[in-house]
Amino acid sequence: MPDMKRESDKGKRSPDLAGLKNIGKVTERWLNAIGIQDEEGLRRMGAVQAYRLIRARESGVTLNLLYALQGALMGSHWNDLAEPIKEMLRRQAERDEPTGRHDH
Repeated sequence: MPDMKRESDKGKRSPDLAGLKNIGKVTERWLNAIGIQDEEGLRRMGAVQAYRLIRARESGVTLNLLYALQGALMGSHWNDLAEPIKEMLRRQAERDEPTGRHDH
């Protein structure tokens, strides 16, 4: 019986993350890889920092991930975020970007 419990827990290591909007299995795995195991961990780190850390590790990550993470914290679908929020997130991510991307 304990083996069945362990087996069923494999897909549900982070129920708090899995229950958030916009957080699928891949995003959950990426969050786990940077040390975020639950919603509280994501809130502590913030969407921008989590996005930056994941982007540094994973190729092909787009701004949609940033919006998805913020939407998860706000309880809304990423595509429903207001444009001013998306713009603020973009600016924060670019300002904090360690790659040296500058627009001036």
